[in-house]
Amino acid sequence: MNRANHIAVRVFAVFGVTVFCAIILFVAGITLKMPLHNYRLWVLQRNFNSTMKSAHPVPSELRVEVAEFGNLGNSNHCDYLVGEFRSSTLSKEQLKQAYAGITTLSFDKISPLPVEVYFTDEDIFEEDYLWSGWLSKYLPDQHNSSGENTYLIFTSSDMHSPAGDIRCH
Repeated sequence: MNRANHIAVRVFAVFGVTVFCAIILFVAGITLKMPLHNYRLWVLQRNFNSTMKSAHPVPSELRVEVAEFGNLGNSNHCDYLVGEFRSSTLSKEQLKQAYAGITTLSFDKISPLPVEVYFTDEDIFEEDYLWSGWLSKYLPDQHNSSGENTYLIFTSSDMHSPAGDIRCH
């Protein structure tokens, strides 16, 4: 090979390596923060489950766990929601009293988050709330036996930085 061919091969090699590195940096910049949000959701769910383990009234049965995050409002932020659909033969008043005043820690382990309770026969699942679609998504064939209340107990941590995660935009 002559000298011109060696120079051309080196120029193309340097150009190829530069383009490859640019692509890797771009992909890393977009996806690097994704595991952060998955981890935060996992920590929030773990904290919620730990708190609720001893708080559930005795005649209460888990139907399904729920955990989601993303841009669940209008803007450029990340919201985290975790909870459970449960069934119990206790009255609505007894269930509300059992969960009254309970808080769980957020993923930052600093902020206490209130725990909310909503019953599946309430109109709140017909309205436009972040969790309204959960009933049809997680319990599509939901039915209560007589004397049984099915309810959603959950907590949310809202308005966190998307940190470059495209799922929160």
